[in-house]
Amino acid sequence: MHIKITSNAYQRMAEVDNLPVIVTRAKVLGVLLWLLFPQAYADVNNNTFEFDDSMLVGSAKEQKSIARFNQANTVEPGNYQVDIFINGDFLSRQSLAFAAGERGVVAACLSRESLLDAGILPAAIKAKAEDESPCLSLDEQVDGASSRFDFARLRLDLFVPQALMQRQARGAVSASDLSAGETVAFANYDTNYYRTQASGNTAESTYFGLNSGLNLGLWQFRQQSTFTRYNSDSSPSNSRWNSVRNYVQRPLPSIGSQLTLGDSFTAGSLFSSLGFRGIQLETDERMLPESQRGYAPTIRGVAATTAKVSVRQSGVQIYQTTVAPGAFVIDDLYPTSFQGDLVVEVQEADGRISSFTVPFSAVSDSMRPGHSRLSFSAGQVRNIGNSDALFTDLTYQAGLTNAITANTGIRVSDGYQALLGGAVLASKFGALGVNATYSRADMWGKNLDGWRVGATYSRTFTPTATTLALAGYRYSTQGYRDLSDVLGLREAKDSNELWLSNTYQQSNQLIVTVSQSLGEYGQIYFSGSTSTYHGGRGRDTQYQMAYSHSYKGVSYNLSLGRQQTGRTPTGLVAEEEVNTGRTQNIIMFSFSFPWGTGPRSPLISAGVTRETGGNTNYQTALAGTLGENRSLSYSINGAFNSGGEGASAGVNVTKQLPTVTLGGSFSQGRNYTQGGATARGAVVLHGGGVTFGPYLGDTFGLIEAKGVKGAEVMNGTGAKVNRFGYAIIPSLVPYRYNDISLNAQGIENWSAELTENQQRVAPYAGSVVKVRFNTLEGYALLIKVRDEPNGGLPLGSNVYDSNNTVVGLVGQGNQVYVRASGMQGQLQVRWGDSAGEQCLLSYDLRGQDMKQSLHRLELPCGKP
Repeated sequence: MHIKITSNAYQRMAEVDNLPVIVTRAKVLGVLLWLLFPQAYADVNNNTFEFDDSMLVGSAKEQKSIARFNQANTVEPGNYQVDIFINGDFLSRQSLAFAAGERGVVAACLSRESLLDAGILPAAIKAKAEDESPCLSLDEQVDGASSRFDFARLRLDLFVPQALMQRQARGAVSASDLSAGETVAFANYDTNYYRTQASGNTAESTYFGLNSGLNLGLWQFRQQSTFTRYNSDSSPSNSRWNSVRNYVQRPLPSIGSQLTLGDSFTAGSLFSSLGFRGIQLETDERMLPESQRGYAPTIRGVAATTAKVSVRQSGVQIYQTTVAPGAFVIDDLYPTSFQGDLVVEVQEADGRISSFTVPFSAVSDSMRPGHSRLSFSAGQVRNIGNSDALFTDLTYQAGLTNAITANTGIRVSDGYQALLGGAVLASKFGALGVNATYSRADMWGKNLDGWRVGATYSRTFTPTATTLALAGYRYSTQGYRDLSDVLGLREAKDSNELWLSNTYQQSNQLIVTVSQSLGEYGQIYFSGSTSTYHGGRGRDTQYQMAYSHSYKGVSYNLSLGRQQTGRTPTGLVAEEEVNTGRTQNIIMFSFSFPWGTGPRSPLISAGVTRETGGNTNYQTALAGTLGENRSLSYSINGAFNSGGEGASAGVNVTKQLPTVTLGGSFSQGRNYTQGGATARGAVVLHGGGVTFGPYLGDTFGLIEAKGVKGAEVMNGTGAKVNRFGYAIIPSLVPYRYNDISLNAQGIENWSAELTENQQRVAPYAGSVVKVRFNTLEGYALLIKVRDEPNGGLPLGSNVYDSNNTVVGLVGQGNQVYVRASGMQGQLQVRWGDSAGEQCLLSYDLRGQDMKQSLHRLELPCGKP
């Protein structure tokens, strides 16, 4: 196959071992070939090409300068920073040496350790002979394996038979790839100013919230505090600074847990949640591969041949794999957001098909077989009056089989003990969770003991598309006490204050959540709860029913709600504060539709709400976004109240800037005028200075890309690289590979460019990872060489700068593309070692328009 290269387009290679960019002739010519003849490139077997020098003219014909590239993907020996994929899955990014083997083919040198890290079985790797080369390729070490290097993307694919690979859960991240991040200090801030004038009285409120942190390796300090100030014409000014929470946390990946010292909260999955100050050690499921989180059953079966196994749920295929003959196990299903039995289909190689069903229903406490969760908390109670009681919690949950999850726990405090035990049973009839808790409390010298028994049930009825998302029932005897109620009542008596709680002396509680799909006719939703109490307290009931549908772009919703609070008897609270109970019914209808047909059309919404025995409220709003990246959002609203308040109108505007989010509001009614402003943002203090951003999650990243101010962080909420070369990635997913990309379109420096625009990182929870992007600053030159020596420059000849670094090459028609570092200088074209096989290009850009992305020059190439 003979192909003549005619394009003047060129491609640089990304940074190699953090040295200046090296442009290889093989890569450039390969990319040109792909650009010109993509179909031919795809159809050639074994990526083999023939570059025919006889098609060249002039002296280039005698140079044989490109015949050495007769094989696609040819690279020069050296070290390259590459992305390694194993059987199509990303493995890691690292620097690898490439060297020529016995057959003269340049391939990646892979050590035994790197193959083991890739998941290849030790027995599948051949032992290295003493006289063998220190550089061995994959196929030289593993029978049946092969590799392919795509130098245009710096991607190395390793292909290994599945039987020679260790079994690993999908989504697993190698511990060596996890990053503890940088030593940084940071803060999220949130400010709000609100001012209103009503009936001649002016009131102002100012709020400032701060969530700050300091990372030192894996140790992470966090602090949350607020400042509030309120003043009005009718009351004196009042200001308060409040430290909400202070704690230190550290991931412990060796035991799959997170350690927290300071202010924290108990989990609340088995016992009620408590705020406390002390120590907490808790299993962190985020450290598990995504396919091991949550609940999904283990599937076991037998295949007669090499078979394809498919798993479907509610008619949707959620998994497929190929298994060897014999028994097989599938234990890495991703947890699904809905329920329904799993239908497993086994298609044999000879065409036979068999299937079986695995029941799948789960409640919140369900766990996979073989998985467990441990939580230990101990310290001093917070946020229950002035109580400083000490307590200890210990809970443990374990998945015993597909059908059974067991759980237990103990809670101990001064004059209080509680013991819990229970289980979850999953079957084709649904998932049923049952637990029982015994408590014993010392209440002013009198011991009270009692039981609380609870049950939860969940199931999707596939034929009718009915989802019973949660049905829970709980019964408590008269002597049962929750720890928060015990401590609250003690504090209330000591300080002669009241204590109100929805759990105090609760007798029965029923909670139900149901959703019913009507197909093309919409969706019905119901949620409700009812509670009764010992001691004469009245029943509390609340429920909401809703119907929603969308027809030809118009969405509408009808909902009915009821809130009934029972009477609180004298004796629980002070006589003058007895709650006599009340009932409130609310009916609401709303609809919305786009004003226009485009994707950015604003949305019009309207609704009416009526409370029984009360007023009717009418609301309408127009909301939308503006700008190329929709960074400006607005809402214009109006309302009318039939109870005498009359009409009102208002506007809200929010602008998302690269470093801060600003907002403003104004509204006016019959008797009031209101105005306000908000500002939210983040600041990070690091080794390179101070960087501002829109907001920060608990785990985030810091980009370093020198010289490319204006490059936008993809999916970064508008964050851009600043003039110092830094930008914030607002949020990263811990213990997962995160792809970080920069958009080069917004770069303001015409003499700079990104040599790579994508990186991949896997952070620990709470870490701040620095992501470095290699950049190249200089001036892009396209030089037409005149008075060329010996009738022409050989195609593919390298061009060197004053540091003897390859910065470009010669294309067809004696055109040279380079990236020069200075506004003036000399470039050397070299196609051989003798003086007659070299020439110099002297360029000078002074006086030209420096905003050009490409400078076109016509220069002679003189003797060195």
